[in-house]
Amino acid sequence: MQIGLVSTDQRLIDELTNVVYAQTFGWRIFSDANDLLPKGTVSDSYSHVIISDRDLSYGELEELLEGLQGQDPVMKIIVLLSNYHEASINEKYVKMCKLMQLDYILPGRSTAVIADDIRAWVDGMNGSHSQQMLSGKLITFVGSTPNIGTTLASYGVACMLAMETSKKVGYLCLNLKSSKLHRYLGREDHFFTLDGLRAELKAQSLTPERLLHVCDKPKEAHGLHILYGNMLREQAEFFTPAEIIHLLRVARGAFDICIIEVSAYWDNAATVSGLLEADSKIVVTTGDIAHFQEDFSRWIRQVGSVFGLQPDAFELMAVQTDRHAKQSEFTIKDIRKETQLHLIGHVARHADALARCNQGKLMELLSPGHSMHHEVKAVARKFADFYKLPRKMNIREETWFQKLIAGKRAVS
Repeated sequence: MQIGLVSTDQRLIDELTNVVYAQTFGWRIFSDANDLLPKGTVSDSYSHVIISDRDLSYGELEELLEGLQGQDPVMKIIVLLSNYHEASINEKYVKMCKLMQLDYILPGRSTAVIADDIRAWVDGMNGSHSQQMLSGKLITFVGSTPNIGTTLASYGVACMLAMETSKKVGYLCLNLKSSKLHRYLGREDHFFTLDGLRAELKAQSLTPERLLHVCDKPKEAHGLHILYGNMLREQAEFFTPAEIIHLLRVARGAFDICIIEVSAYWDNAATVSGLLEADSKIVVTTGDIAHFQEDFSRWIRQVGSVFGLQPDAFELMAVQTDRHAKQSEFTIKDIRKETQLHLIGHVARHADALARCNQGKLMELLSPGHSMHHEVKAVARKFADFYKLPRKMNIREETWFQKLIAGKRAVS
């Protein structure tokens, strides 16, 4: 079997051809994409084709891919996307790959990471992007700033999705250095955490069945499956992008929809890979100008663009907002104007939130009698409608009287 590679990057070529694959392959390297097209001889047939878009225009790449698919429909093709084009063009490249049901690797990866991904792709250990189109959806929450309530917001949405819909909902905590969800839920006894999967992630052998088995299933939210975050903080840097991507692709097979929470700092594989792989990306911020202006700009606009993530690919969720802001304070309108993002929802500042979380009583904040319940439910319903998730048959809309009583209880 032969692998055809179109690239002019010698370092990338060396990395890919020196990887040890499960089977023995012959390599044919081309700098000109047109030389790759089969000429009708046995020597021109390939089992796998790897194409870098670096030196190809959109039209040239589209024509090349159509030619390859037309001549050999069973040939496996993967496209290495780069940052050598404008942001709007990059989005067109991704869309083209999806429409053609081709595998692709997003921009911003090191050559070593690309080589790992290619090895897993060739050896058949990683699910392909084309397969993902028919599998579960991933929604990733990232805070503009640490410790602002991203965990509370993301977990609340996950709970409401499980309560409102009849689908299997997952929640993966990929905050590798400061996971606190187990404490907020009062789980101080034995529970399984992300670090317990290290061996399976490294071997790329995790299965949907295994992931479902190790997840916690809280009785308060039937249908929700929780994987608690890494407890070995000193090993946070050892998680590789390939391991995180493998986990996320397995999660697509295990859940109909999965909420991912990642760290606000982009110095780890989980944050970057969690956002690159997501179907929906939510940035959580507050009314503090240092959060929604400086932190947002330096992380989402500057660092995100390095990995091919454009700011307009994110949705906005505001937390710790005040119902009656003073004249000197910033409002949700100010946050939207500064970030230029679509506001998907907001969670007000609740005086009892920190105390209840520290007491392991987070679920009390999500009870129907608490105003936060309605705030996160509104966000969850938007996702349920967007992804066309069927509602549970026993879910009934609250009457105006019930909403009035719930509001009075929250005020008191």
